[in-house]
Amino acid sequence: MKRLILFLVLTFSIVAAQAQITADVVDVMSRCRTAMTNPAGLEYEMDIKTGMGPMSMKMHIVSAEKGNLHRMKLTMRFMGVDIVSQSGFDGTNTWEVKQSDPRDTITITSGDKSKKGDKELSFDLDKQYNKAKMKLKDGYYEITFSEPKDKSSKVKSVTVKISEKNYTMRELKTTASGVKATMTVTKIRVGLKDNYFKLDMSKYPDAVVVKE
Repeated sequence: MKRLILFLVLTFSIVAAQAQITADVVDVMSRCRTAMTNPAGLEYEMDIKTGMGPMSMKMHIVSAEKGNLHRMKLTMRFMGVDIVSQSGFDGTNTWEVKQSDPRDTITITSGDKSKKGDKELSFDLDKQYNKAKMKLKDGYYEITFSEPKDKSSKVKSVTVKISEKNYTMRELKTTASGVKATMTVTKIRVGLKDNYFKLDMSKYPDAVVVKE
């Protein structure tokens, strides 16, 4: 009986150790969160590529955040047509600009109604996954996360590259339902004024404005 109990204790200990994310991974991700959420405001630009071959799609995203203020612009080309989508929260209202023909539509809603999308970087991966493997290569920490805590998540694996020098995230790769996506950060800007998060209505003189 004692041997059986000892065996079970050892087995559970090994399983727990395999599922645990180590302290060095937690430390790197903590430093990354600090670097990518600068209190002075931070904006990053990134290119996204999903799929393969003729089914691949490319997008460009500009995402900015300062405290609870945020805005995002997505640009993509689909079947020869440039599509642009913008949204944000200025501290009072959530705004969204939808490109349409013949007139753009601007929707303004009181309060922060926006949600972080799957086309934005995530800095809480160490809290969202059970396992992680990390290595240092060519000045970057490469961390692969697996086994999402949310069993319904379609993203079973995420690999990130974080700068050893300043802990900024430079790349994120995901696999969801067999579809791979790569997000590559091309530019980072620190220091944003609050009015940067307000929508400049003068740029859309002919737009249809909907207030909810």
